Amino acid sequence: MLKKLNVNANTNQSGNTIKLINPNLGHPLILNTDYKVNRTKFEMELIFISNIVDPKELEEILSDKLQFIPILEYRWKVFKEKPKFKKKMNLWIRVKKIFTSKKKRKIQEEKAIYEENRDIRRVKTKTYRGEPINGSINRAIIFSPNEMYERGDLEILNSLDYLLKQHIFEDSSKIYRVTVNFTLSEEAIDWLKDYTFLMFDIIQKYENSEDRVNYHSLVITKNDWENINFVHATDLHLAERNDRIYEIVKNWLAVEGNILELAEKSIKKVPFLKKWSKKKAETPAKTSKKVEPLYKRFINPNNNFKRFVRSMNKKVLKNELDFIVLTGDLIDYSILSKLPKDLKKLIDFDYEHSNWRIFKELIIDTPQKKRRGMIEGEELLCPIFTITGNHDYRPYHYDIRWGGLYKKIGLNANEAIALNDMLAANPISSITRSFRALKGYFSDFNSSLNYSFRLGNSVFIFLDTGPDSFKNLRDFVSGHPSVTGVTTRQIKFLEYLINNKIEENDNTFLFTHAPPVNIQKKLSFYDRIALKKSKDDFIGKFDEFKESINKKLGKKPSQARIDLNFNVKYGTVSANWERLINFCKDHCILTLSGHTHELKEFRLEDSDIKSHVLNAPPFSLKKLENPAAIYYDLYSEIYTNSKDIEANAPFLIQTPALGLGGYSNTKLTGAFREIKIEKGKLASFKVSFIKK
Repeated sequence: MLKKLNVNANTNQSGNTIKLINPNLGHPLILNTDYKVNRTKFEMELIFISNIVDPKELEEILSDKLQFIPILEYRWKVFKEKPKFKKKMNLWIRVKKIFTSKKKRKIQEEKAIYEENRDIRRVKTKTYRGEPINGSINRAIIFSPNEMYERGDLEILNSLDYLLKQHIFEDSSKIYRVTVNFTLSEEAIDWLKDYTFLMFDIIQKYENSEDRVNYHSLVITKNDWENINFVHATDLHLAERNDRIYEIVKNWLAVEGNILELAEKSIKKVPFLKKWSKKKAETPAKTSKKVEPLYKRFINPNNNFKRFVRSMNKKVLKNELDFIVLTGDLIDYSILSKLPKDLKKLIDFDYEHSNWRIFKELIIDTPQKKRRGMIEGEELLCPIFTITGNHDYRPYHYDIRWGGLYKKIGLNANEAIALNDMLAANPISSITRSFRALKGYFSDFNSSLNYSFRLGNSVFIFLDTGPDSFKNLRDFVSGHPSVTGVTTRQIKFLEYLINNKIEENDNTFLFTHAPPVNIQKKLSFYDRIALKKSKDDFIGKFDEFKESINKKLGKKPSQARIDLNFNVKYGTVSANWERLINFCKDHCILTLSGHTHELKEFRLEDSDIKSHVLNAPPFSLKKLENPAAIYYDLYSEIYTNSKDIEANAPFLIQTPALGLGGYSNTKLTGAFREIKIEKGKLASFKVSFIKK
């Protein structure tokens, strides 16, 4: 049931609107303290959007209205509060201890410690909020950015024009940079003595409405950023629909089973049919592929994300993880397309009525309606950085039969038909794209589409690759759609970073949803025109081009180039493709993407021999020049130390989907990539999988 809209939310008694839009859940602010936590006082800059025109008035309204709430974990609390005292021993125990061997005493002590902690270890990760810390307003200034906004080591390609044009924050049009001071509490200091970082919620209090909470939006860390452990995950495809699929299909299978059983009983009652069924039973049946039970093959992206959170929390409590990067397709779509038109207009993709709410509730572990097949979740103890994917731009849900998408969640065709009868999709609206679909993302996750920041000598760049593109129709129809790509404005943003922020010895990481390079394993008619290859010249097996195999066979390095034999622009960015490849080749050590749901890793080199690809067949047969030699292999398994990685970089890698499977291999689902930086050098970027 839809909640009633609160038209006065985030508004004070005088009708003024003020909202904290940065930092937020998908774009937190990181501040550093020293290893011994001697630095306890901090000054930070927060970004607000408002309809107030006077900075002094805004300062007055915000005064005493900001609180920072530390996010702590239950087991830490239990250990901290446990009194430390020695139990009194009676005379018999003292005498017995004298005659007990040292080895036996040690075993008994270890057993006692284990028994003492065993019950706590079995408890799932559970967060609680600590004592609030009040922030004090220093100053507020009106912010009228042009193309770029800088804040310390953070650079944002401002998306203010989009936010205002689409009325994401209603009538608010003034952006403020507000400087705030706060001091760590003793509770927060104690936590930081045991753990690498501490996350905070930022609460903006209102007098006549519900407080606004920017969850997980501030991080205080002891890391000097010489050693960094972060995780890359992509293609979560979260949606409320996911939790309904198992129940719907299971009920349909039960009904189908009852119908078949009834039909068999009816057949046995008719003499002629009884003889026919007996004869058929005696005839040896052809061996058919055994269908696995639904619970073994069905893939629920929401459950996968819960398992992922559980795995990440264990790493956090062992001080083995600093942050997580999620590169798009965070949700599957915004809202269901079968809502009445008047209701669609009323809710207008608001956070409360969209899958962005489901995404946030899974992160902070808000109780969900219980359905069959759902598993329990935990609140994520780690900060995340997000960018959008093509599915995040999709306003309405789609039919999972289209393009065989049902295969990615482990269903068969009949089950997909039964599911569509219950959750039918509008065939036209399901392929549309809309900036309005991101309304919940901008308000509650991240107000920036493109941004970057520096941690030590590592630069992290986040680039939005846009919604689905219909220029390359063949990619869209095949279920591997291209995306609109990188705009001229984004290219200027990259040029600004090159000229002002990226230094010679930096590790530069680029995060995009759609990969800059991707291959179609079989050449199309249009690609044969571009590559000038006949069918006889073409080697059909893609794996034969692995660089490691090529070396073993003693072939020339140029013979392993996939860009000379394959279409390397399949399902990638439509606009400014060559310029993006150049940036990856000349300035990035690692480019991390998703979108394809497959595990692919490429390597770039300079080359005098140029290859070409067609821009967007069949609409455009213009040839684009590829500025790099492109090679393929599983480099994350081959190069496992910083020396080899640096010598062979740059790499363009695709991480399989966390939420859904691929067409060719559904078992690749539940993947994520662990990236390790040791002593300022990239040391590893291997793929791991959640335990199912």
